[in-house]
Amino acid sequence: MSSIIPASQRYTAIWQSPNPHEREWIEEILGPYISEHVTDGNHEVVLDNAIVLEAFVYCSDPAYYARFRGKNAFLVHFLDENYEGGYEIYRNFRGVLRGFWSGVFDPKYVMALPLGYSNGMARGGRAIGRATTRKYVWSFVGQANKSSRPDVARGLATIEPHFMYSTDNVPGLSILNHVNGKPRRFPPSEFSQFLFDSAFSPCPMGNANLECYRVYESLECGAIPILEKRLTLDYFRKLLGDHPMPTFRSWTEARHMIGKMLRNPDDIDRLQEECMQWWDSYKRAYTARVGEFLQERSGDMAAEMGPMVSKIQTIPGWQVLELTRHHNTSALLRRASRQANRLLTRGKLREAHRPGAKAG
Repeated sequence: MSSIIPASQRYTAIWQSPNPHEREWIEEILGPYISEHVTDGNHEVVLDNAIVLEAFVYCSDPAYYARFRGKNAFLVHFLDENYEGGYEIYRNFRGVLRGFWSGVFDPKYVMALPLGYSNGMARGGRAIGRATTRKYVWSFVGQANKSSRPDVARGLATIEPHFMYSTDNVPGLSILNHVNGKPRRFPPSEFSQFLFDSAFSPCPMGNANLECYRVYESLECGAIPILEKRLTLDYFRKLLGDHPMPTFRSWTEARHMIGKMLRNPDDIDRLQEECMQWWDSYKRAYTARVGEFLQERSGDMAAEMGPMVSKIQTIPGWQVLELTRHHNTSALLRRASRQANRLLTRGKLREAHRPGAKAG
């Protein structure tokens, strides 16, 4: 499907989450198929030939989504990292694009949407410098003391030069995590500069899911992402198909790979070029696939909708099993410790999710 289509065949975007962190990414992918943007936020606007963009559907009144039944309308569902449910509302739409892949969703009706980069992190017109000319071999900026992230610090610490800044402390490790005596967060312009200055970008899992913004932000900045996989789940292969990004079950393995490549610097530049070409091609191909999905599902208005979600998700606790596949042993132990501490100090196992919260 062409990326340029007549306005009469485009859709009105109805934003229920007015300014999500991935809005610029979603607009890049959906832009060719949008005629206008409407900001709602109150679950009032209902239109035909529309795409509703929403997070945390389980928090909202299902009666709103029911008003789209019978219309040529689609749903973009993002920020569902924990597989919170509410998926019964999917059947009110001709199709759904959703973040955070899982095999419980039928790809005929539910198209996986990569999380993408957060606002302000798109490459734009910035030039991509060769990996071997960059200031750091690797860098990591963010919250380091959760999930599998302390393993990155321990696994890659001996590879120099590197830059690691953590917004929290990691027991047993000395990490730069204060500026002028206070912790700080870097705005997108500064954060992206660290990635532009790095040959490799370790991308450990987010809060509960292997996918996080860092993967795509690294690609935008020309840093080679290093991904995690688990014994029963090569998540990014499932989500993205065949890709060139190095993927490991341990950060010790990643360290050995980087060390070997540092002895053959040309290999680093070749891998960087392969990743950049793949990412540019993937975005173009994915945008075209979205257009084909919209066209196919729009043209199937008379057909009765089949189940969009497997019966597995009706089993109590299936989310726990699904998310367990994203964790290694150390990440599971840290999560259990954090949950126990939260229960003792706050009287609840987890914080309620709210629209606009950033994943990973």
